Amino acid sequence: MITIPHHPDILTLHIDHLWSGASCPDDRLWADVELSQTKDGLRVHVKAPMLLEQNVPEAPMGTRIEGLWNFDVVELFLVGPGHQYLELELGAGGHFLILGFDSVRRRSNSYDTFQPVVRFEKTAQKQWVSELAIPWKMIPENLRALNAFAIMAGHFLAFGALPGTEPDFHQPDFFPAASL
Repeated sequence: MITIPHHPDILTLHIDHLWSGASCPDDRLWADVELSQTKDGLRVHVKAPMLLEQNVPEAPMGTRIEGLWNFDVVELFLVGPGHQYLELELGAGGHFLILGFDSVRRRSNSYDTFQPVVRFEKTAQKQWVSELAIPWKMIPENLRALNAFAIMAGHFLAFGALPGTEPDFHQPDFFPAASL
């Protein structure tokens, strides 16, 4: 059982394997998702490598991008009762997307008007870092599972491996158990 700690303690999800659990053939690819609870919500801090061939949308940093999964991105899924879950995406260009689902792939909320403060920077260590806080009212109650993913350089990576012959991140029944 993964437990998300209260700030300043941090839970780090290290992503460095393909979605199936196999080793990634490109050792440049990895991502870290750091989670901690704050008074106002869940703090999500993402770190990943800057790639020469980085795939980012042509839009201002901090912009909500529908279809951000078509670009280099790190994703976090938070699962509540049944198949209710929240999907957060933070992109390699400072973009974001948050979607709510009431069952597998059945979107219940696009959070179109949500305007989070997105912190984004490129570091001297040739990494990109992005951070935002998800308000508690958006987090599924009775969190039961979570998983984190990265899409970069044509590869689909996962913290917790998933079954299937093709990458499919919308499999909440196979995510690692978690709680707040």
